[in-house]
Amino acid sequence: MSIKDLGKDSLIYGTGHVLARLITFFLLPIYTHVFTPDEYGIVSLAYAFIGFTLMLYRYGMDTALMKYSVQLTGNKKTKHISSIYILQFLSSIIFSAILYIFRAHIAKSVIGIDRPDWIVLIAGIILLDNLWNHHVLLLRAEKKPVTYILFNLGNVIITMIFNIIFVVRLNLGIEGVLYSNILASFIIFILSLPIIYNRVYISKIKYKTTMKILKFGLPFLPAGIFTMAMELSNRYILDWLIGTYSVGLFSAGYKLGILGLIVVMGFNMGWTPYFLKRIKDKNYEFEFSQITSLFLGFLGLVVIIVSLWISEIIEFKIGSNYLIGEEFWSAKDIVPVILLGYFFFGTYVIQLPGVYINKITNWIPVFRAIGAVTTIILNILFIPIYGVLGSAWATVLGFLFMSLSVFIKLIKIYKVRYNWIAILYPVLIIIFISHFFYLFSYRVIFILFYSISWYYIALNKKEKDVIKELVK
Repeated sequence: MSIKDLGKDSLIYGTGHVLARLITFFLLPIYTHVFTPDEYGIVSLAYAFIGFTLMLYRYGMDTALMKYSVQLTGNKKTKHISSIYILQFLSSIIFSAILYIFRAHIAKSVIGIDRPDWIVLIAGIILLDNLWNHHVLLLRAEKKPVTYILFNLGNVIITMIFNIIFVVRLNLGIEGVLYSNILASFIIFILSLPIIYNRVYISKIKYKTTMKILKFGLPFLPAGIFTMAMELSNRYILDWLIGTYSVGLFSAGYKLGILGLIVVMGFNMGWTPYFLKRIKDKNYEFEFSQITSLFLGFLGLVVIIVSLWISEIIEFKIGSNYLIGEEFWSAKDIVPVILLGYFFFGTYVIQLPGVYINKITNWIPVFRAIGAVTTIILNILFIPIYGVLGSAWATVLGFLFMSLSVFIKLIKIYKVRYNWIAILYPVLIIIFISHFFYLFSYRVIFILFYSISWYYIALNKKEKDVIKELVK
């Protein structure tokens, strides 16, 4: 498997994610025209709860499924996959039953409104999402990115169609959003069931195998919780300190900056199986260094383009209506900040091979905890002073500290020699553009300047050769 293979896989995953996320992005215009910032804040809290709770439902089994599907074959692979899936199936039912039982006690605190019936819908969404995501994760592990993306794309297309029906046509409001999600999740769950038909057998489940899987996967649970705390805790802190109006504005800005996350996650979906195979080779250092330079350079370009044109994106007119409802326009101020945060998330992702090579995966929860604690503390400190923008900067610093903590841990044990000019160059340019180049003509020139100067100044000869090979 070569860098070109990684590029192809990441391009497929990335394209699929772009399409999927663009469709969910187009839900934002619907929501910002149908809902007030307060109402959209409640929707955002519901999504935040779903995202956080999914980590508890998975308790590291998604990571275990990926590992054993990639590294094992034959009967051993079947035993591990069967054990993981049956564990997830049973525990997901139990967890959703717990949410159902305590729905009246948790509704107000987790979604900001006393609607226990909505918790029932959310419990169903989480159950179905967790199971069908395990179905399609097998496709990713088996290097079937097109089919994997089609399922994810199908989910968001169906969700959007139901949103148009329930939210726009039938005017069911927030409840319509939840109905849309649970119906889409159910349909994808049914359609993806054939994936596990010849892969999961109850007779293959063994106690010793199950214990081995739990021993590997459970340490990833805290890491997942801390990751969701980084991503989602600011919604609850904003709700607590300012109110759901601010949650709606922040969530709109976060969604507008989602292209940075798409690039990172699209890359990571190809990166994880790639480095799991390549770390067995002795000469991985130079290759990983080249990938780091190219990935961060491209990510920097995406951050720069979106940051410079965010006003035009938000104020783009479709007929007589703007793309984003005018009540949400102030959210544009946080978009460049969020994008910078995703850049630092990218610097974290690119270092993960060092954690696996040196067998210190038990440190992943520590790295994530550093990011989460930093984010939460800075949110509490910044929000009363700077409001929504303060929450965005807290997110940036959380990702930065998380990435730095990995670097400090690996500095003496990870042999990759980075091209520091290529790594720092995008960061310096991103900071620079936050103060200059607001005219359209200057922005076009600046993007061309960044692309050309990055190639000729930041990259070394071998990295340039890789680019030439990639574009052949």
